[in-house]
Amino acid sequence: MAVANEQGCGCGEKHDGCAACGMENLLSYWCDTCKRGVPDKRCPHCGLKSRRKKD
Repeated sequence: MAVANEQGCGCGEKHDGCAACGMENLLSYWCDTCKRGVPDKRCPHCGLKSRRKKD
């Protein structure tokens, strides 16, 4: 089982070719509690409100 890095993916390092790291750019909200990108204003993982990512 891979251990998640700081970005929350399990690839072990951040690089351009990583599909898991690339998916993070498609998600426009950030959950401070879960420390990961989420698709909506409410985090589907913990249920708390998330904030819009700054571009």
